[in-house]
Amino acid sequence: MHDANPPRTARALAEVLAARTLTPHMRRITLGGAEVARFLQADGIGAPAAWVKVFLPCGTGRAYTLRHIDRAAGTLDVDFVLHGHGPASGPASAWAAQARAGERVGIAGPRGGGFALPADARWVLLAGDATALPALQRIAGALPAHVQAKVYAEVPEAADQQPIDSPARLRAEWFTERQAPGLALCQALLHRPLPPGPGYLWMAGESQAMRTLRQHYLQARGLEPRRLHAQGYWKAGQADHRES
Repeated sequence: MHDANPPRTARALAEVLAARTLTPHMRRITLGGAEVARFLQADGIGAPAAWVKVFLPCGTGRAYTLRHIDRAAGTLDVDFVLHGHGPASGPASAWAAQARAGERVGIAGPRGGGFALPADARWVLLAGDATALPALQRIAGALPAHVQAKVYAEVPEAADQQPIDSPARLRAEWFTERQAPGLALCQALLHRPLPPGPGYLWMAGESQAMRTLRQHYLQARGLEPRRLHAQGYWKAGQADHRES
């Protein structure tokens, strides 16, 4: 079902102002320019896990979470996962690995990331792989101080861990990727009890892993649908996954 009045899509031509490597598999691209400054006034851009479509110089478009926005400076940061060389890399990863100041890309959006915290939630569980890490960080930073929060994050290697700051009482548990993407995350979450009382789960990552976890929490745990958001950001073996 589509909204009767879907949100307007803002568009901008953005200039790469800076690019730096955060961890072995994550690179941050800072975008700015006159059109970006106007783009940052769009409705919903400050929402937790809000994302934009980034159109690379080659014309390919991919969805990315806004890691940080600075309205005063007129800039935004997008964190790209680096997948190495070869066919698994993909055009966005390959571009981000060598992006330099002065290059230009298009952006369109923003769109919401599905985070909808119920008013009665006492706890929040956030989970995802490296592709979801920017969203996990954004959401954690927006949590109210009174909730208990736990983050489960799967990354390619231990050196890919990053700080996750939050006003909430938050603990993070990290896992390194095993034989299949999402396997370590699933093995951990399928056997962990949920905290007592009403809460909320937000998860994103590899599509099959998210499908497994969604089914588990809704069917085996009997969780209300309004207390769970699980989204496939990508699918192993598929170049441009779009979850229906």
